[in-house]
Amino acid sequence: RIRIGRAPIERTPCAGSVCALEKTLRGYAEKKTDTVVVPTVGYNFDSLGEAYDFYNLYSWEIGFGIRYGKSRLNVERIKCMQEIVCG
Repeated sequence: RIRIGRAPIERTPCAGSVCALEKTLRGYAEKKTDTVVVPTVGYNFDSLGEAYDFYNLYSWEIGFGIRYGKSRLNVERIKCMQEIVCG
């Protein structure tokens, strides 16, 4: 299957957008739950590093580790998918 176009390595943040970690911290300030960092479906990250940092904080708080898993390259040999898995 041929894919057209390039996937950006990092997205430029949209004006007025709030990162996933900031959304989580704001939610914690309002609800005061036991855990601070809680992943929710629909979070968008501007880079792989930002996603890794978010899930690393969550895993540290819960009590397990994470690592990079499988990745895929597109036809232009650019990384288009990266799994972050339990360590």
